[in-house]
Formats: sequence, C-alpha cells, structure tokens
Amino acid sequence: MENRELESGLDRNKNKYIVNIVRDTAMMKTYVKFYNRVKHPRVTMNLLFAGIVLIALPIAVDGIALPGVIISYVMGVLLVLLGLFRQNIAVYQMKGSPDVKENERLSYLFGNTKIRVESEGKIETMGGYQNVYRVWEDERTYYVGMNEDDLLILPKNAFEKGDAKEFRDYILEKTGADFVWKPTGFVNMCKNKWMQLQMKRTLGREEEEQEEKDRK
Repeated sequence: MENRELESGLDRNKNKYIVNIVRDTAMMKTYVKFYNRVKHPRVTMNLLFAGIVLIALPIAVDGIALPGVIISYVMGVLLVLLGLFRQNIAVYQMKGSPDVKENERLSYLFGNTKIRVESEGKIETMGGYQNVYRVWEDERTYYVGMNEDDLLILPKNAFEKGDAKEFRDYILEKTGADFVWKPTGFVNMCKNKWMQLQMKRTLGREEEEQEEKDRK
C-alpha cells in the first residue's frame, strides 16, 4: 500500500460497509485457491493426470528398463504430490515474504467515495471506486480486484456493518466493474458451466442467423 493517503480521525461508523478479516493461514489459502481458479484453472488436474500416467506406465507397458521404471514412479509421485499440495507450498512462500504480516487484522471500510483499510489503528486510502475493475463472487466470499494488483478478500460472514447479501449490488453500482460468478461447489459449478454453454450456443445461433441475413 505504498504512496497511499494515511488518514486519522476518520469515523469508521460512517462507512456503508465494514468487513473485518485476519490474514491467517486460512485466509492465505483462500487467496491461493482463488488465484489458481482464475489464473491457472487446469494446472492441478494436469499435474494429477500426468503423475497418474507416469505411475501407470511401467504397469501398462512391458519391457521398460529398470532406470525408466524408477524415473516413472519417482516423477509420477512427485507430480501427484505437487498437484495435491501446491496450494500449501504457495502459502508457505507467502508466509516467508517480508511484505506479508501473518495474523494481521484488517478492516476494509467502504465509504461514499473511497475504499480504505484499517490496520493497527491506522487508516489508509486504497483508492476510489473507479479503481475497482472486477468483482468475483462464490458461495462464501466476494473478491474485489482494484489498482491492478490489489485483491480484497471479503468473506460473507465477516461483515461487521452492512448486509453481505446486498453488497454485490452496492459495489457494482458504485464501480460499474465487471462481475464474475465463480462458484466452488460442484453442483453450482455444473450449473454455471451449463449456463455458459447455453449462452455460447445462443450467441452462435444469432451469429449464424445474422450471417444468413447478410448473404441474402
């Protein structure tokens, strides 16, 4: 939060929404899981698939030399472990970063024109609502992207002030930002995928109809 305005004497109760979080291990893991879902959604499955294939290779194929068998098993197990625990590795790296204060308590304050963060009695301005470029939501959490590299993680059960159910409409009205529904539950993920496929089909049919009209 370099070069941000440091404020004092601000009445936190005048804010529309207040969300309190603790940057503990669980919160870091939530961040890592979200980042992987958005930026690298297929990496875990690809690692697991490649690892299983390597482990199964010596069993399925006869005549592989002993060094090849050892390499297949070792690399296969490593890939499977990496796929299963890469989130834990990322959390461990975050804890080792000098920029991350573990167990730091933060309060995000959403006022009429600005978004601020309070920590250890100090309040800093993160930016105006125009700095928010995208809002993601899953079943339990809102994720607010702003200033290109800031991500606010807002658990729905962490709202001290304001109704979490109404926050989506509030932040989208204030910012005009893109909204993405990014569910984690299996049923909701299937529903979301189905809706996306239906939208693609609808758009495809509309494009075909428009092309047919243009030809005529």
